[in-house]
Amino acid sequence: MIRVVTLDPFDDKQLAKFNRTLYTAFGVGSEHSGSADVPAGMSEPLDAEKLLDEVKGIRAYKDDKVLLLTSRKLKDRELPSGKAPTTGFARYGKDRAVLTIAPYKDLETGYKAIARHALHQLGTLWELHHCLDPRCSMYPPWTPSFNQGDHIFCTFCREKSEQKIRLAKS
Repeated sequence: MIRVVTLDPFDDKQLAKFNRTLYTAFGVGSEHSGSADVPAGMSEPLDAEKLLDEVKGIRAYKDDKVLLLTSRKLKDRELPSGKAPTTGFARYGKDRAVLTIAPYKDLETGYKAIARHALHQLGTLWELHHCLDPRCSMYPPWTPSFNQGDHIFCTFCREKSEQKIRLAKS
C-alpha cells in the first residue's frame, strides 16, 4: 500500500487523482492517509533527509510505502558536483519518501511533472535504479528533459517494480 501523508492542505479531488495515478503505475493500493505536522523548529526550505527522520504520527504497516507530500520548498542537496535543487528525496530500499509540489501552486498546475517525480521517489523505495530510457520516470530527475516526460515506467522498470512488490507481499 502507498500511503500519501500531507504536510500541508491539498484539494481532496486532486489528491484522489494523484492516488489513482500511483495505483495505475504500481498496481497496489494508494490512499491519502491523513496529515502530519512538520517537526517544530524546522524552517523552510525543509531538509528532506531530516524530515523523513523526524516526522511523527504516521500509521503504516511494515510493507507500506509512505510518501510525504508538501507544498513547501525543500533545501538544495549538496552533491560532489555542487548544489542540486531538490523536488523529492527517498532512501533506496526504505519505506519513506518526501515530495514537494513547489514551485507549482497546487497539484493540478504541475500534475505531469509532480506525478513523474512521485513515481521516481516511490520507485527508489522499491529499489529501482536510474534508467537510461528518457521516457521512463526512473530517468535521472536532474536532467533538463525530466519534467517534460510522462508519468510512466519503461517495460524493464515496470517489470522490476512488479517483481519487487510481489516479493514484498510474500
